[in-house]
Amino acid sequence: MRRLSKQIQPALAAFILLATVLLGGRAEAAIAYTVGLSATTPNIGKVSSGSATTNFVVDAATGSVAAGAGGGQFIPYNATRTALTTITIGCSGGTACANTVVVTISAGSATGRAGAITGFTADFSGTSTARLSSGAASASGGSTLSMTLSGIGNSASKTFTLGMTIPILTTGAAGNATAAYTVTAGSAAGSAAAQAKVEGALSLSKQSDLSFGRVVLLTGQSGTATWAAATQAWTLTGAIAMTTHTIGQFTVTGTPTQAINFTIPSTISLTNGLGGALPVTVSTTGQGTQLINSAGNFVFYVGGQISFTSSTPTGAYTANFPVGVNYQ
Repeated sequence: MRRLSKQIQPALAAFILLATVLLGGRAEAAIAYTVGLSATTPNIGKVSSGSATTNFVVDAATGSVAAGAGGGQFIPYNATRTALTTITIGCSGGTACANTVVVTISAGSATGRAGAITGFTADFSGTSTARLSSGAASASGGSTLSMTLSGIGNSASKTFTLGMTIPILTTGAAGNATAAYTVTAGSAAGSAAAQAKVEGALSLSKQSDLSFGRVVLLTGQSGTATWAAATQAWTLTGAIAMTTHTIGQFTVTGTPTQAINFTIPSTISLTNGLGGALPVTVSTTGQGTQLINSAGNFVFYVGGQISFTSSTPTGAYTANFPVGVNYQ
């Protein structure tokens, strides 16, 4: 009997140990993350492409948008834009939500004149409630940004703001353009697309300068030389024209049917380099709001009028003056 007792004892001990393990286990709900974001943010509004790719950069902390080198610009010119994007990460599933979570942001495809997003920046200061596990205030990367956040908390959500670099290209269909991106946290994902409305690059070429030519005042006379922009008509009184004269002519090239406006001075001061000055009262057909035609062009003229008397100093009078055009 004593020998039999010794054989049964180990089996009994193993059974008791197994029972202890089974009784000590505890089931817990599976952890689940959510990603919340607007599907159409950021929206940088109406812009034009330039002579080279122009990067429009959305600041992660403020949402302010800046145009980089390349010639692209906001429409209207020098407008200010804000396009703050907020990402919300939620968690449910018990105490496991206190653990860190890896959040990855990846660029996707692009349409129109937008290129794929080339850089992301996440900001964890200001109104953001999420925090990086490293304690840093921001994180940045290229077309993919991966970062580790501190625990979200059970049945809770935390936010951070997102910035990005959106290239606007020189080619492609003008109009609505998008650059997609995806945010993942655990097995959850949310997708969105940066938005812009892109017009073709605006260019201005000069066909001729405004020139009054060489005039000789008649004895004892006062006179005027006039280029009328509206009719492109030349008139001269009190003097004789000795050389050719031309009206200023310019051509705008851009997106068909789009509105444009102009920056042209109303007066110009010609000087002869010897202290003499001759004011010009400017006239132009490049004024107010105009529309580029269906062929993508708009031609306008710059004329003006000068007056002279017998006391006007002789000499060659010249001046440079700015002519600018922008989308409305």
